[in-house]
Formats: sequence, C-alpha cells, structure tokens
Amino acid sequence: MDEQTLIKYMTTKRYKEGEYVCWDFVRDIYKDLYNIDLPEYPADEIQAEFKYELTSNIKHKKVTVDEAQEGDIIVFSLFANQHAGVMINNESFIHLPKTGVQVSDVADVGKNYVIYRMEK
Repeated sequence: MDEQTLIKYMTTKRYKEGEYVCWDFVRDIYKDLYNIDLPEYPADEIQAEFKYELTSNIKHKKVTVDEAQEGDIIVFSLFANQHAGVMINNESFIHLPKTGVQVSDVADVGKNYVIYRMEK
C-alpha cells in the first residue's frame, strides 16, 4: 500500500459508532484494492459466529507475523471487543479505532492476534 493510498484512507475515513466501524474500513480496503467483497459484520451477531462465517465462507489461511504481507487481515482483542485491520507489511497495519485511522505496529498489539491471508 503506497503512501498516497495510506494518506487517502487517513484523511477520508471516520469512525461512526454503529454505522462505520473497523470492519467496514477493512471491507472498503479490500473492495478498493483487491476487488473482493468481504461479508458485512451485523451488529447483532456474536463475534464467534461472525468469525466462523468469515473463515468458513472465504478461502483463507492463517499466517505468522513473519509471513504477513500487505493485504493480510489482522484480528485482535481491543479491551473487550474484537478489532480488525489490514497489514501494510509484516510489521505494521492500518486500522480504524474510534480515534480515527491509524497505522500501528503489530508489536504493540501483544500476542493476542491472528493474521489471515484471504485468497485474492
């Protein structure tokens, strides 16, 4: 993901509780960059059910952080909630927390994360 693309997302996407959250942001990136429609995350769906739906309906594989590459999806716990972002390399990812779009280091997440590579 080049710098122009990062800047575009950082200046145009805003968190809106119940309307535009981290998964919507991941979906937009996948649609824009890879022309892949990821499923919506229904607000009333239990996280475990959604994770099962995502991983059972889309061809994917789990990868280690060392294998991670641009476009892989990182999913982790943020306080009591699940959170998701898109890897921009094997050290950093772009995501949409409530404070706005950020680029963060995987090392800052701790060890409670999973990285998925979706078939493009």
